[in-house]
Amino acid sequence: MTPEASAVFSPDRESISVPDLKLDAFLAEEAQACESQTVTDARVGDRVLRPYQVEAYEAWVSRGSRGIVIAPTGTGKTIIGLYAIMRSSVPTLVVTPYERVMKEWIKKGKESGITFTRYYASEKVLSRFTVAIYNSVVRHPEILDDFELIILDEIHHVGADVFSRILPKLDYKKVLGFTATLRREDGKHQTILAKLPVVYVLDLKSAMENGYVAPVQVIPVPARMDDFERKEYMRIQSEIRKTASDLKRLKAVFSESDPRVLELERKLRILTNERRIFLSRINAKKDALLNVVRRHYGEKVIVFSESIESIEDLKDYLVGNGIPAETYHSGKSEQERSRIFAEWGRSFNVLLAVRALDEGVDVPEVAVGVVIASGQSVRQLVQRKGRIMRPREGKQAKLYVIYAQESIEYMLVLKINAILKNLIRLY
Repeated sequence: MTPEASAVFSPDRESISVPDLKLDAFLAEEAQACESQTVTDARVGDRVLRPYQVEAYEAWVSRGSRGIVIAPTGTGKTIIGLYAIMRSSVPTLVVTPYERVMKEWIKKGKESGITFTRYYASEKVLSRFTVAIYNSVVRHPEILDDFELIILDEIHHVGADVFSRILPKLDYKKVLGFTATLRREDGKHQTILAKLPVVYVLDLKSAMENGYVAPVQVIPVPARMDDFERKEYMRIQSEIRKTASDLKRLKAVFSESDPRVLELERKLRILTNERRIFLSRINAKKDALLNVVRRHYGEKVIVFSESIESIEDLKDYLVGNGIPAETYHSGKSEQERSRIFAEWGRSFNVLLAVRALDEGVDVPEVAVGVVIASGQSVRQLVQRKGRIMRPREGKQAKLYVIYAQESIEYMLVLKINAILKNLIRLY
């Protein structure tokens, strides 16, 4: 019997006898029946699970109900989690990184007949099915004792020192982790892998070929720096190179915990962040963005940059040129962000975001994305391109990368293309 079959067949199927049938013919018939049953019967509410969702669930079960599922943004990882809850039928805690992601689980659970309580802020209610955020679980790790199944959404967060403290408490429990990319730039995904294996991977290429996500066309758009901007960029680059060189020399002599090493690492982070913010504010990028938005007039467009200041500046520029736009960032209340989401595609089509939409948020259908500036981390790039890859019949998503010419930013184009071709390992 195939792995899919065990998700939908009742135990009495095991006793079927096969008189007068050749074994290979019988097995072939059974395999076909299993496949048919899987697609028909594996459901969460009104949703029929896709074949890969059942495969992911079965792979998790086959590894003792402990492990991580890696799949692209927008392919329905939450549905796999809800299916695991329904099939396991044990007290379950879902842990998410943010309040908005927590609300998505509550909403989809309700649609599927699963009622979650929230263990969050002033509303700390534990029940058979509970959802919380990582910060709450770290502050109150004792709540983990009340649950048999723990679902860790966006599990790469657990690699951080503050969150990895919960890992020892997950021994001997069923644990299901989800992420689009487990790999962390600091290498701390290895902390997670030491406790939980990757049990299933749906790679991006396969997801596109099967229509689970839309194919993406990456379109580079160069923006020329003026003389002042070029000089400032070269100054920052020079400082970064010198600091990186000094850091390499120190690491050859001292341990990584040496205060001098830590100080240079901090300085390097500050400088690379300064470069990223600076490149997000190149003047020529404004006109380049305006041209892209006008090309897609009437369509929803999502724009990513690296600072609240830069997206507010870009919004003012677009509005001043007759293009209604809104910004979405951590500086706005949850109520205001919900209002903006509801209005997107109605009173305005262009939404500019910093990092609040990078992961976990169920973004309404949008087929045009623009990267004004971005970090170089694989995880951030995977999440950002995933925002425009929801499946749409026969349509291709477009991702414009507006980059400063003669700068490190062209690496964004190369990295995104490498991700789309499965040339970069995600864990």
